[in-house]
Amino acid sequence: MVVRIDVDAVRGAVEPAVYREAEELLAGGGLGRIVEVGGGVIGAVRGGDATVHEVWVGVVGGTFTGECECAASAADPEELCAHAVTLTLAAIGDGFPWSSSATAPSTVALDPEIRRLAEVAATLPVRRLAMLVAEHAVTDRRLETRLLAYAGQLGAPTDAELADVRETVDGLTGTDQSDPYDVAKAAQLLVEELEVLAQRPATEATLLLVEYAARRFDGCAARLVNGDGENDIEEIGAGLRAVHVRLCLELRPDPDALIDRLVEIVDAADAVSCLDQPTDYLPVLGPDGVAALTD
Repeated sequence: MVVRIDVDAVRGAVEPAVYREAEELLAGGGLGRIVEVGGGVIGAVRGGDATVHEVWVGVVGGTFTGECECAASAADPEELCAHAVTLTLAAIGDGFPWSSSATAPSTVALDPEIRRLAEVAATLPVRRLAMLVAEHAVTDRRLETRLLAYAGQLGAPTDAELADVRETVDGLTGTDQSDPYDVAKAAQLLVEELEVLAQRPATEATLLLVEYAARRFDGCAARLVNGDGENDIEEIGAGLRAVHVRLCLELRPDPDALIDRLVEIVDAADAVSCLDQPTDYLPVLGPDGVAALTD
C-alpha cells in the first residue's frame, strides 16, 4: 500500500530549526543520488560541516522513520535529523511513492562477512578510508561512477551520452566475428558498459537503452550457441537482466507497459531471450505480473 506524505506534514513533525537547516542543505546541493530501498529511500547527504552521511527514510509500522549516522540522530533516534528531512523533502519533490510497510536497513540481516568488513572499515580514519576507496575507484569504472553519483557530482545520462552508449552497443553486438570467443568478449564488454551506465541516476531512456541492448544480444547469441558457448550466453544474459531489473526497481515503470515490452522482446528472440526469466521480475511486477509473463 502506498501512502502520501507532503511537505506540510514533514514541517509539522520536526523543530523549525531542523526544518530550516534541511532546506539550506537541499538548496546548497548537499544531496547525492536517491535510491529506493526497502520501500523507503536512501541517499548521501552532506552536512553543514562537509561530512557526508548515509541516510534512509521510510514509513515503518505507521511511523515515518529516519536512520542517519550523525550525532543528532544518535542522541535522539526517534526524531528526524536535518539530514533525514533533507532526503525526505527531495523524495517528495521527486514524487516518490512511499510504502506503508517499509523495511529499514538496520533491520535487514546482513551477510556476516560484509558486517565484519564494515566494522573494520569503521575503525579507519576518514581520510584513509577515502583514499582506499579512491585507489579502487581509479581502476574500477563502476565504482568510480557510483562514487561520483552518490556524491551528487554525476547526474542522469544526457541524450548525447546515451547516444554514445547506443553506438557502442551496435558496435559490440554487430561484430562480424564468427569466433564464439570474440563474440562472447564483445558481449561481456557490452554488459560492463551498461553496468557503468546503471550506476548513474536512472531514467526511462536508460531503461529503454538496456532493453535495446538485450534485443541486440539476443540477435547475436546464436553464434555462441553454434559455437558451444551456452555458458557464456547464461552469464552475459544474467548480467544484462540484472541491470534491467535494477533499473526497473529504481524507476518502477508502468507494469502493463513493462510486461508488453518484455513479451515483445522474448517473442522476437530467435532462441531464448536474455530477459526471459520471469521470476527475476517478481520484486518489480509481483506474482500477478510474473504470471502474466508466463502465460
